[in-house]
Amino acid sequence: MEPTNVPAVFYAQAARLGDRAWLHHHRDGDWRTITWREGATGVSRIAAALARAGVQPGERVALISENRPEWLLCDLGIQAAGAVTVPIYTSSPPGSVHSVLKNSEAVFAIASTPALAEKLGQPGHGFQVALMDDAVAAWLGAEAPAEADAAEVERRLGRLGRDDLATIVYTSGTTGEPKGAMLAHRNLVDMAASSLAAIHVGEEDVILSALPYAHVFERVSGIFVGIRAGATIWLSRGIDRLVDDVAAVRPTVILGVPRIFEKVRERVLDTVRSSSALRRGLFEWAQAAGRRDLPVEHAVADRLVLGRLRERLTGGRLRFFVSGGAPLGIDVERFFWDVGIPILQGWGMTELSSGATLNTLVAHRWGTVGRALPGVEIKIAEDQEILVRSPGLMLGYHANPEATAEVMAGGMLRTGDLGSLDPDGYLIITGRKKELMKTSTGKYVAPMPIEEKLMADPAIEWAVLIGDARPFVSALIVPDWAALARRGIEGPPDRLAADPRVREVVQAAIDSANQELGSWESVKKFTILPYTFSEEGGELTPTLKPKRRVLAERFAKEIEGMYAGHDVTRAGAARR
Repeated sequence: MEPTNVPAVFYAQAARLGDRAWLHHHRDGDWRTITWREGATGVSRIAAALARAGVQPGERVALISENRPEWLLCDLGIQAAGAVTVPIYTSSPPGSVHSVLKNSEAVFAIASTPALAEKLGQPGHGFQVALMDDAVAAWLGAEAPAEADAAEVERRLGRLGRDDLATIVYTSGTTGEPKGAMLAHRNLVDMAASSLAAIHVGEEDVILSALPYAHVFERVSGIFVGIRAGATIWLSRGIDRLVDDVAAVRPTVILGVPRIFEKVRERVLDTVRSSSALRRGLFEWAQAAGRRDLPVEHAVADRLVLGRLRERLTGGRLRFFVSGGAPLGIDVERFFWDVGIPILQGWGMTELSSGATLNTLVAHRWGTVGRALPGVEIKIAEDQEILVRSPGLMLGYHANPEATAEVMAGGMLRTGDLGSLDPDGYLIITGRKKELMKTSTGKYVAPMPIEEKLMADPAIEWAVLIGDARPFVSALIVPDWAALARRGIEGPPDRLAADPRVREVVQAAIDSANQELGSWESVKKFTILPYTFSEEGGELTPTLKPKRRVLAERFAKEIEGMYAGHDVTRAGAARR
């Protein structure tokens, strides 16, 4: 029979693949391997240890750790014990951690370090905390579980049904407080099957895993899909080491968020710009040849330029990138396809167990996030909100029936995203309903497409639009300081923020974007911020999306300064 819960899927694959490599991870200066059999043994030992510690089926166990093998073993072990995994981002401040623990009613937590354990505080009587390098290491290094413990885990697995709760995943919260999406085992199992029906991933594939496991995109669309496919997974040392890891691993599949791909593209284009006129011309010809795809011309371009570029960027084996978590600019998407690296943009939400749509290698359309995955139904409401019915649809928000009622409508999820379907069923995202701004003149403005236009300029790292209940649209701008340095504009950001040369560069980018915008939505004023946004600083979500509420509060003074006197300048440009 087909396995119907997450640990059952993993155990079935482990029994079939045995001593084949499942996970590769970097430790003590070298890459280490965990086989499928070793992984299954580790999962069983963790499940038995949790059962001995008194964790009961259905109880919640929090998991706060950086990406490492123990994260995955603990996640599967928690579920094999019949309990429910509650992942927490390592970047979460203590207040947010406490809110998650309280809302989820967690009785146990696993933390990778003492510093992260401190964030947990003292949630309540009987709450237990285990450290990965202490208790979990002892569990994994112990002898086989006692017969009674093994029998208890087996009993719990046998009773674990499709509709039982597998995990509570808290939304990253760009506009409001995080809510805990309850995902059943069937949600994860069925959506993994749906993904694999849309695009082939198999035992021959090598997946490089780099995004946080606390996020549903990497955990479900990357790790669990990889498990169900029997693929080999390599755990990256992090975004800052991704280039080195790609060279070492030579993966066939990588999941990423748009900012990663944007940075890779800019790195290539900066190298081209600094090259000789001959090399620049050769690259531009090769890229154009890749787009035209004329067989003879393309073969020559591939041999001279594109093949070498792919080898440097991906190790030469990459079949495709998958981009999710935020909108991907069409210029970035076209760039990778032109050089022979397909990048497949999809769309989904935590509440949908990750993906709902995906462009594939055989069904791809520019400027869209693809068509619905098998079993997924998409409708567009009268106000353009996207409604979804899906095998991945959550059970609801934990302990929050009011929020659940707000987003559930006749068995469909009110996603809060705005969009449209083209005649062939490809979904086009146009904005976020809660982020839709209404100026004081009564005009509606969707900030996301405008921000994408601005950030497509290599000189702009971040652009965040302001304008709700304001007389015109303005922007907070963070320049790409490294890109400016390559143009000869160097110095500390706090000094460069007021440098006329920087303002001129940003002004040109805004003028260019404004040419394609109506007067009511064009950016009239801007403020340059003298640093960059970061997840650690609290300005970005773990998938690198700006937290608008945080930014509006943090830069209230700068925002008010742009509206002092309401002195709107010419419609086609912006002035501070």
